[in-house]
Amino acid sequence: MANIREIVLNILIEYDKEGSKKAGLIKDVLEKYDYLETRDKAFIKRVCEGCIERNIQIDYVLDSFSKVEVKKMQPFIRSLMRMGVYQIMFMDSVPDSAACNEAVKLAQKHKFTGLKGFVNGVLRNVSRNKDNIEYPDRTEDGGANYLSVLYSVPKWLCKMWLNDYGFERTENILKFFLEPRPTVIRCAGTDIGDSVNGPKFVSELKKELEDAGVVVKENPILPYALELEKTDNIKYLPGFSEGKFAVQDVSSMLVTEIANPLKGQTVIDVCAAPGGKSMHAAQAVGEEGKVFSRDVSAAKKELIAENADRLGLNNIAIEIIDAKIHDENMKENGDILYLDVPCSGLGIIGRKNDIKQNIRKEKLSDLTKLQWDIVKACWDYVKVGGTLMYSTCTVNKAENEQMITKICTDFPFEPVDITDLIPKYILDNDRYNIKDTAKKGYIQLLPGEFGTDGFFIAKLKRVDR
Repeated sequence: MANIREIVLNILIEYDKEGSKKAGLIKDVLEKYDYLETRDKAFIKRVCEGCIERNIQIDYVLDSFSKVEVKKMQPFIRSLMRMGVYQIMFMDSVPDSAACNEAVKLAQKHKFTGLKGFVNGVLRNVSRNKDNIEYPDRTEDGGANYLSVLYSVPKWLCKMWLNDYGFERTENILKFFLEPRPTVIRCAGTDIGDSVNGPKFVSELKKELEDAGVVVKENPILPYALELEKTDNIKYLPGFSEGKFAVQDVSSMLVTEIANPLKGQTVIDVCAAPGGKSMHAAQAVGEEGKVFSRDVSAAKKELIAENADRLGLNNIAIEIIDAKIHDENMKENGDILYLDVPCSGLGIIGRKNDIKQNIRKEKLSDLTKLQWDIVKACWDYVKVGGTLMYSTCTVNKAENEQMITKICTDFPFEPVDITDLIPKYILDNDRYNIKDTAKKGYIQLLPGEFGTDGFFIAKLKRVDR
């Protein structure tokens, strides 16, 4: 019989290795142990993701109680201690005594008998004092130390956001990253745009999901978006195999909402995988329209194709094309060009918490170079008078606002006032100054402010110059 905590420990040890901080590691292991009880798989997922999500705070706590610094611990012991501290600090369902005892047993099993006392002593000390831990002062270093430790986000990133958004908004972003999130779906009926049949389709799908035991909430931003809770495997939900919905965050849906494709138009999506925006655009332009959905690898092409096939879309041409390489055949071919470029992903840390472990400040400049290479290769795919939609799932002005300024300076584009295309729920919230930037052709959604991921969307028009 599999030892659940040992599975967790092996994942954490592998994840702790240099270069092994990959997003798919937990998913791969869970698939390997798919035969386990649902509660056991849930425990593995919760503890592994929790240790990654809270890593800076956990290491701070350990360093507060251990004479041996975390970075100097043997890899096995380091991962074992992190696993124990996470259970003690953040899992009320696990008795502290069980977290301590099971850690000691694993230390003994793996021939670390001499460290049993160390493991037991430190973990029990954490247990006794977990409500009285002294964290950095909120005023120290402008709040960066406090935010970094309490929310387990690299200090340089806290400083960047403190400089851009101030303490309150930065803390709200970091809090949101740690909150449980629903699964958001886009209802994908062909009549979604119909003011009569669209709401009927959404209502019927909502009931179908609720009858299957799913907790469903209507999203306040878009009428065709639903939020799902208490879902195990999305593929087994009613309506999935029939193509009635696609998993997609509202922030991503807003790209097509703001692009506003018309029936019969041609849309070119050059960094398309997994294909959410391509699918949304394909349904908007209808059978008389066309979407070119491209990405750089066969695996990504297959992913897009699976989604297109499930949704029953026949107006999508799926191609393996490197967006950095100019395609003369696409020159002035598109009514709308989607440039959802590779980015630092800082807006979706709440969904992919490994991002904050992998991203480095020095990598940001490499990303802006890649983004600019894609812009240079693809900008002329847009017809004169056509639309360029530039978007990222990050919160970094160098990748967003500054990139838009550069595009409009170096190429024949100008911003489009998108005020009338922003959903009322967002536009009417004066607190975040959305109206001001919408007039300038873009919006920056900060994580959590409207219940969405962090996302940047800009709409530019190609002019004749």
